[in-house]
Amino acid sequence: MTDFYDPQFRDPSISRRPQNRRDDAWIRALLSRVNMGRVATVWEGEDGAAFPFITPLAFAYRPETHDLVYHTNVAGRLRANTGRSQPARATFEASEIGALLPSNDPLELTVQYRSVIAFGAARLLTDPEEAREALRVLSEKAFPDLRVGVQTRPISDADLARTTVYSLAIERWSGKENWAEAAMQTGDWPALSPRLLRPRPLAVTS
Repeated sequence: MTDFYDPQFRDPSISRRPQNRRDDAWIRALLSRVNMGRVATVWEGEDGAAFPFITPLAFAYRPETHDLVYHTNVAGRLRANTGRSQPARATFEASEIGALLPSNDPLELTVQYRSVIAFGAARLLTDPEEAREALRVLSEKAFPDLRVGVQTRPISDADLARTTVYSLAIERWSGKENWAEAAMQTGDWPALSPRLLRPRPLAVTS
């Protein structure tokens, strides 16, 4: 048994591959252009058993407050996990995926990716004006040509009653990128033909 991944001994935000690490400016840029991410939370039962849960959702990064904002239904597992303790521990992920890169070595099959992982404390935004502002930022990031109160109607109290708005205060984060043009190949096996060696594009960017 090893404690290599124990966060008490090793910061989980630090990549094991330093050549893939990216700096804070790179992380901010990715979070500014990507609209979809995933939030991981945990429900701990009365017996101490932990039940992790991942929620895909739209988000916005606010550099001035160094947090992520997002919203979900008024009831559900994300709200329950976050609301049980204020603030609640949470992990966030956002990524861009490129092409699958073939290889004649099965351990070198890979994919082009750029990703950010953020660790922090999430809370429910119960103050109406705070929640309203977070929703405005979230809406205008996804649709920058639709300004709230100009092209769309203002966010009403009735709107706030129909959703739960969150802020995840970022404590640590990491950015990683591996966007090679081709995967590593082995000389111990016949080379792939040009047809088989071609990258396999994916339509998923989230």
